[in-house]
Amino acid sequence: MTKFLKSIVLSLLMFINVLMSIAFLVTSYASYLHPKEFWFTGFLGLFFPYFFFCLLFLLVFWLFVRKWWALLSFFVLIAGYRSVVVHFPFNWNDDFKEQKAKTDLRVMSWNVRHFIPFDESSFKPDKLKHRQEVFDQIQRYNPDIICMQEFISMPDDGKLDPFTYLKNKLGYKYFQFAGKDIFGTKQYSGIAIFSKYPIIDGNSVPFPESFGSNTEPPVYSDVLYGGDTLRVFSIHLQSFAFGTKEYRTIDDIKPNENVKLNESKQLVSKMKNTFFVHGLQADYIVSEINLSPHPVLVAGDLNDIAGSYAYSVIKSQKKDAFLEKGAGLGATFMSSSSSILQRLPTLRIDYIFHPEIYQTKQFIRSGKKLSDHLFLVSDIAIL
Repeated sequence: MTKFLKSIVLSLLMFINVLMSIAFLVTSYASYLHPKEFWFTGFLGLFFPYFFFCLLFLLVFWLFVRKWWALLSFFVLIAGYRSVVVHFPFNWNDDFKEQKAKTDLRVMSWNVRHFIPFDESSFKPDKLKHRQEVFDQIQRYNPDIICMQEFISMPDDGKLDPFTYLKNKLGYKYFQFAGKDIFGTKQYSGIAIFSKYPIIDGNSVPFPESFGSNTEPPVYSDVLYGGDTLRVFSIHLQSFAFGTKEYRTIDDIKPNENVKLNESKQLVSKMKNTFFVHGLQADYIVSEINLSPHPVLVAGDLNDIAGSYAYSVIKSQKKDAFLEKGAGLGATFMSSSSSILQRLPTLRIDYIFHPEIYQTKQFIRSGKKLSDHLFLVSDIAIL
């Protein structure tokens, strides 16, 4: 390689290094940037691990080629260290013990997608079988409290109605549910909390109409546990509401250069608006949390990744059960409609947050293809 060509290649690599550094720093500090003004951080955040590993590679590369040039990657990685920890927990992946300690509180969070499996083609012929598979997982882990999103109650199904089954068959005598009739079908969709411990108070806290959101209203329950009261929130932030057209656009972005520009613009516009609504909803939920006279546990589907504004605001001073006892990237969502989103490993959008004074004893995510979300289970020592 001639000296001139080598200079061009190294300059190009340094240019890439600068771009990666900027993207890494923006995503590292996205928690401080409200999506009302900085909506693009929602897009960049999906690629945070890629920015990280690219900078790590360039750091090592420059150490062998241009030692002083390695300082850029080094100081950028140091500046974003806290965000790295949020994405990559440094824990040993211990085996989850299904038999929990009697002194621990076991919490499950699951977006059950109206009990529709990942493979929608099998839903109608096997819907009762699939519903039973969901119930079997709940019975297997036997949580004390279940926070469900996209839960659906179907009274016409009698004993097989999910609401009735959980209450009478699985022993969840206490519950809080905020659901609405779907198109007059007598099927009630919403957010639910089921508990084996007494619920002494609870309510839904609908988002203000000015937000323009169409998602389920958050629900909270005051659970009496061990002589103390714990307020549990089950939440679901605005969905991106992608349809067939949007998923087709996502899948065609890379391999097909002839994607219509208007379709891409519409996709970006929809995502931009959703990130904006996430910011409003997160601020609202925190205002409700701050009114609680009791310690607060929050579980649910944020439709936003770790390190985002919504994640950071709702987590606040709480512990993230995955960061305490989980391992890997911890993706919890896998789209059944997009091949690209199925392979994206950064979609950790479901969470269990609890007060810092409590200890996370165990954590697991499981239930692949029973929904488009995995369920989370965590054992928490209420001190």
